Amino acid sequence: MGVSLAGFKDPREALRALEKRRKELENELMELVRRRERGEIGEEEFQEAKLRLEREFIEVMDRLAQLRFIVSGGV
Repeated sequence: MGVSLAGFKDPREALRALEKRRKELENELMELVRRRERGEIGEEEFQEAKLRLEREFIEVMDRLAQLRFIVSGGV
């Protein structure tokens, strides 16, 4: 994953870092789609990169949900 939570002492800082990574992943996927549309990459390369991005995105979203729960006080 692009963001390691081990270095954060405050869950709010980790939350901000994960939200930033989520946006980066969304931008990377949009750029990947553009590259495929321009013919810069083939379908196989596109699918592999897309799968990698989707896996990381799911992991980031899972961590975001957990941290939002923690930051909200578990309510």
